[in-house]
Amino acid sequence: MQRKTTLYIDIDDTILAEVLPGSGRELRPCVITHLTVLAQLYDCCWLTSWPYSPADDQMCVQTLMRALYAHRINQTFRYANWDHEHPDGKAGFVLDADQPEDWYWLEDPLPIGERSALASAGKLDRYIPVDPHGPWAFLDAIDELFLRTGISRADIDRIGARPEWFDRNELSR
Repeated sequence: MQRKTTLYIDIDDTILAEVLPGSGRELRPCVITHLTVLAQLYDCCWLTSWPYSPADDQMCVQTLMRALYAHRINQTFRYANWDHEHPDGKAGFVLDADQPEDWYWLEDPLPIGERSALASAGKLDRYIPVDPHGPWAFLDAIDELFLRTGISRADIDRIGARPEWFDRNELSR
């Protein structure tokens, strides 16, 4: 059986963002639906600074997803235990020889060091930037991901999802 492409996804400024100018952070529109569908198409993995499990009264990935009635996301997504002290940051994790070779990464703008590490490894094309502002930047990144990985409307239909869930014009009606 062929392994699915790994998809690394950040949380802050990626799925949670400043949707309205001057507002606080909130969930972007339709994110839970998008994450649910992505989990059927890719081997999804959280790549975030958030802890996975509750500890010391910190917000964590598990609690966030349960609070959003998205507990199934906890069952379908893996979690990246990356070295927060690595000189290449999260890029050090995705570039590690123990990680899959076929991957993409949805993340807000990278610091220069991480971007340079990806470029030096010839993997900058695997990073898809997500603008930390506005309602549709995560969806725009997903559309770019679908383009780069050849996901079609038929692929979305095949898994029981609806292509209009990924159409900004349909969603903003």
